[in-house]
Amino acid sequence: MDRRNFIKAAGLASVFSALPTSFNLKAGQAGFEGKFLITVQADGGWDVSSLCDPKMNVPGELKINNWADADETRTAGNIQYAPFGTNQNFFEKYHQDMLVINGIDSQTNSHTTGVVHNWSGRISNGFPSITALYATANAPDLPISYINNGGYAETAGITRYTRLDDAYSIKNIVEPNSTTYDPNIHRVSVDDWQLITQSRNERMTEKLSQKDLTFRERLAVTNYKSALDNASILKDFSTELGQAGELQDWEQFTNFGSSLKRQGELALIAMKSGVAVAADLHVGGAFDSHQFHDRDQGESLTVTTDGIDYIWQYAEQLGIADRIVMVVMSDFSRTPYYNDTEGKDHWPVGSAIIMERDASWGNRMVGLTDEAQNIIPINPATMQPDANSGKVIYPKHVMQSFREYMGVADHSLAQPFKFNNDESFNFFNADVSTPQGVDPRNLVRV
Repeated sequence: MDRRNFIKAAGLASVFSALPTSFNLKAGQAGFEGKFLITVQADGGWDVSSLCDPKMNVPGELKINNWADADETRTAGNIQYAPFGTNQNFFEKYHQDMLVINGIDSQTNSHTTGVVHNWSGRISNGFPSITALYATANAPDLPISYINNGGYAETAGITRYTRLDDAYSIKNIVEPNSTTYDPNIHRVSVDDWQLITQSRNERMTEKLSQKDLTFRERLAVTNYKSALDNASILKDFSTELGQAGELQDWEQFTNFGSSLKRQGELALIAMKSGVAVAADLHVGGAFDSHQFHDRDQGESLTVTTDGIDYIWQYAEQLGIADRIVMVVMSDFSRTPYYNDTEGKDHWPVGSAIIMERDASWGNRMVGLTDEAQNIIPINPATMQPDANSGKVIYPKHVMQSFREYMGVADHSLAQPFKFNNDESFNFFNADVSTPQGVDPRNLVRV
């Protein structure tokens, strides 16, 4: 066997570069019984006035939405939504399991800053994503505890994330001497494989015994050895993948493609098989709709809501839907008017949608904007509009409340990443909500 084939046979895929440094879990010891966290990052700036913070056109003002010429705000349960894209199916189906937070001030028109601020709660770099924090606090020793498919993935040094671009690579990791399509066909003979494994282990032991290794060198070898020693825990994941059949294909639209459904499938299979507890799903789409706004937002929002619907159905099929908590957000929103090219530009005031099956806090809206999508301050305790002493909702308030709900706010890992909040919003208090559509002009069609 030449050197290249030897390395190919003995090597593992890059997924193992994401294994925690303290990884010492043995197969069959996963045992995580808590909630699974999924974020859906709608990258580019979605238009919440055509989603969950619907706006009618105001006489004498610039047009906010073309759909408002012939239709009006709809309501599913207590949730208001825009009759745009496939919103009706989405909100009618899931309003009972949904919390909508409107009027979140991202304090920026920059995509990069908006992503960092909304998904970490801090406007500058340095804080981990909520998924990284949750995964590390609850299951630091699972092999691919935190999965990221793009978007915000800051770990702040507390863990590392895993990319699952190719499901077949997992099978090669679990059985590296078997071919991808037939586990009974070996790349090299069983006897030769045993010799390869023995030689590799001896070399790693010898390497670790060297006293002149730098910290990074020792850490790299230790991580690699831990990955090899514990590869068997991924067998359940590999088995589940083998039984899943064909996964969803890449979907192509007018000027973008999406793998949201496939991302969701892989994340849910990993969660069911006990190797992951948190995942970021990414929708690139065409949300940055400076031109052709209605077309691009219509397709992008449809891809997002249809994809989320599919993910919940798939979670139900796998029997874990009752353990999923999902957060859906974007960088910010779009202006409450069209520009000269029938597009909409950046607007700092956005929304978040949080979902969980049969949650007591579902079927509620909190936070408020006026008819021109400007923030109306609210009382943090009552969630009622309060122009005099009310407070503006910032991403740090959303993240703090969500950390508390997910049980990680007081974890030792979160202590270096505390928010400097002067007020506390309990968005998950089922007894309070914010009345929507208080301005009568919202009910007037131009």
